Amino acid sequence: MYDSGVKFVNDYTMIYSGVQSDNKTRKAHGVAICLDPIVTKVWKDSGSEWEAVSERIIKIRLKCTPIDITVLSVYSPVNPSAKQMANDTDKFYSDLQDTINNVSTNDMLIIMGDLNARVGGNQQQLASINSVGPFTVDVENENGARLVDWCEINNIVVSNTFFQHKLLHQTSWMHPGNKIWHMIDYT
Repeated sequence: MYDSGVKFVNDYTMIYSGVQSDNKTRKAHGVAICLDPIVTKVWKDSGSEWEAVSERIIKIRLKCTPIDITVLSVYSPVNPSAKQMANDTDKFYSDLQDTINNVSTNDMLIIMGDLNARVGGNQQQLASINSVGPFTVDVENENGARLVDWCEINNIVVSNTFFQHKLLHQTSWMHPGNKIWHMIDYT
């Protein structure tokens, strides 16, 4: 996905952010939020606020009653295996922190997307961890530990771990080598 902007298709709206088109690469990243006709109307009527934070983070704001809603769509770098990937992950979490720091404390904040993280039951068993529920499917990885630490610092919960669903509905990605399904998309 290249550049950023808003596209209207029929009554639907896609708000997107990607790398600059003059920096095209096969490994381009991008995020988008697609609004159905009802939410499109709310978004347009409330001033159409949006911000392309980076090719990995996009933000929209909906002025609603009784509470305004800020939605972030995110795409985290994969689990770091090299210094460059670790730097990319550091930058992603720094940008994410800066973004939520600028969200009104009166807004409901929803962060959703591919966080390339595996959170596991071992985190939920710790008495001090309140951000992860009992319904996880994985063993924690480095990105998972970082996500949970970040959620704890910011008083954010990984909401899809608090609800029991069939395994089929919990997982979103299958490892191409070992064919094991994982939960890496979170709200």
